[in-house]
Amino acid sequence: MAGGETVHTETSGVVGVILAREDRNRNVSVCGYLVDVYCLGVKNAFGPRRMRRTELGPFAQTFFRPWDPGGVPAPVELARELVLSAVEYARTLGFAPHRDFEQARGHLGAWEGPGAIHFGCDGKPSFTQGPYDDPRTVLRTLEESVGSGNFHFTVSTAPHYGAPLG
Repeated sequence: MAGGETVHTETSGVVGVILAREDRNRNVSVCGYLVDVYCLGVKNAFGPRRMRRTELGPFAQTFFRPWDPGGVPAPVELARELVLSAVEYARTLGFAPHRDFEQARGHLGAWEGPGAIHFGCDGKPSFTQGPYDDPRTVLRTLEESVGSGNFHFTVSTAPHYGAPLG
């Protein structure tokens, strides 16, 4: 995805990001973002949540459990660009970030944009239905913003169940 390359993988394009900032008392303030880099931008967000520094490791293991091999440390600049560029991309498609994003936005810091990361899949938006997505609304929005046939999609006919982020 970075450096002008387009990478196609057999995934949903969903990335988890945790940002932790240490305070004077050696506690941490943590924000998390569930980012769809193929279409919807920030699908979920939480924080800031305060915890002891010793709680961060187990919390991160639980947070990154859905991804194999789990979380990978990254510079704050990369996390910032990934999350904020995804928000910008999704807005061009007609999607707003999750309602809790503004509370967690401050942890990301200042950003000039635009970023160097390219979004979508194979040059097009690609929607994969998640447990809380309304596929009819998403598909209608994509048809209005980029036109029929100019996006990929995968929807399910089975009911979805799952737990919210954080």
